[in-house]
Formats: sequence, C-alpha cells, structure tokens
Amino acid sequence: MTQKPRRLFTDEQKAEAVRIVNQSGKPVSQVAKEMGLTESALRNWVKQAQIDRQPDPQGQLTLPLLRKAQTL
Repeated sequence: MTQKPRRLFTDEQKAEAVRIVNQSGKPVSQVAKEMGLTESALRNWVKQAQIDRQPDPQGQLTLPLLRKAQTL
C-alpha cells in the first residue's frame, strides 16, 4: 500500500482555516471536511493558535519559540 504524499500548508493557509473555525461557529470536523483537511491537523492548528495568542511562561511553547528551539 502506498502512502499519499504529505501536503504542505503555508502559515497563511493555516491561519485562514483557524479563522474560519473561530468565526463560523462550525465544528472543527465540519470545517475540516469542507476544506479537504484532516480533522486532526485542523485541531492541532487551532490548539497551536490558542497557545500563540496566550503564551504561558510555564506552559507550552509558542510557535516562534518552538521553531527557534528546533534550530538549536
């Protein structure tokens, strides 16, 4: 069985999908289906966006800090 090639999304595409979830009032599952995304990917994007909006010094890393840590 062959796997589908992994799709790559820009930060802008992810932000737009998150915006739709936050502003539409639709469930993540419905928005993911409408946009042709996996539900888990969209849930992860929404979760990361929440972390990025309210960084907690004792909590999870914001996306910019996570990227910086990956380059070290």
